[in-house]
Amino acid sequence: MRIAAERRTGRHGAARGPTLAIACIVLLLSACSSGTASVRDTATGVHAKFDPANFVDPTLSPNKWMPLHPGMQWTREGTTLVGSRPVPHQVVTTMTDVIRRIDGVPTIASLDQDTDAGQVVEESIDYFGLDKQGNVWLLGGYTADYSSGKYTYTADSWLGTQNGGEVGILMPADPVKKTPRWYIGKPPDGTGSAAEVVETGAHQCVDFACYDNVLITREGEIGAIDNAFKYYAPDVGFIRDSPRKDSQHKDVEQLVNLTTLSPAGLTDMSNQVLQLEALARKAKPDVFGTTISTRAR
Repeated sequence: MRIAAERRTGRHGAARGPTLAIACIVLLLSACSSGTASVRDTATGVHAKFDPANFVDPTLSPNKWMPLHPGMQWTREGTTLVGSRPVPHQVVTTMTDVIRRIDGVPTIASLDQDTDAGQVVEESIDYFGLDKQGNVWLLGGYTADYSSGKYTYTADSWLGTQNGGEVGILMPADPVKKTPRWYIGKPPDGTGSAAEVVETGAHQCVDFACYDNVLITREGEIGAIDNAFKYYAPDVGFIRDSPRKDSQHKDVEQLVNLTTLSPAGLTDMSNQVLQLEALARKAKPDVFGTTISTRAR
């Protein structure tokens, strides 16, 4: 999935994770902020303390807003601006079973494949972690850009807190209207980003289906938070992306298909992640080094 703003402007999400339940974030300025507090509030949003000991197997997937079940595949379609011209746009997101340990935390790899006007323009990996309270974290990523089907350059590459990366929550376990804005984090050379709840309990229809109890968040870069409204359906995940005033590419996306891959299909998509990681080790050896991810068993 796209993190905070259009991926072509550079990904600015980063790893995140609290050691207290999300209720402590909701009550941050009252009872929960005491002694050795594990959260802190700044103008950029609530920052959560990163504690590797607080993480669990991400495939357990208790977060209903962002399922991490290997084999789930979402297809979203819409439009994006290329220059000033809107063109057809598609994103296929696959939760693979590739596991990479980042900063001592087991993460699961999600693969995004983006096409504009029928041509592949990007392939991206996001590495998600899961804490004991059910909060989903983004702990790293890699984005390869393509032109005419051929790799051109690496747009984004980072893993955890190395080289100055900052971490934060991507999707809380139980976001409510009173949840303060949360800091998503940033890669070492990126701009921090954040998210906040806009509405809960919404009814939303997309091409694939209609959903009740939909969560709507606002996400964007610090200083340009009004980039996009993102819609999440319970036990389904990300179903719609609606651009706001701070959006540059005006990406419009809605869910058109959701499926669970066969074992053979999952193996194929996981192998594509491993191949993309091989490219990452060549393009960004200072980040990916020689470490090779493994598949969950």
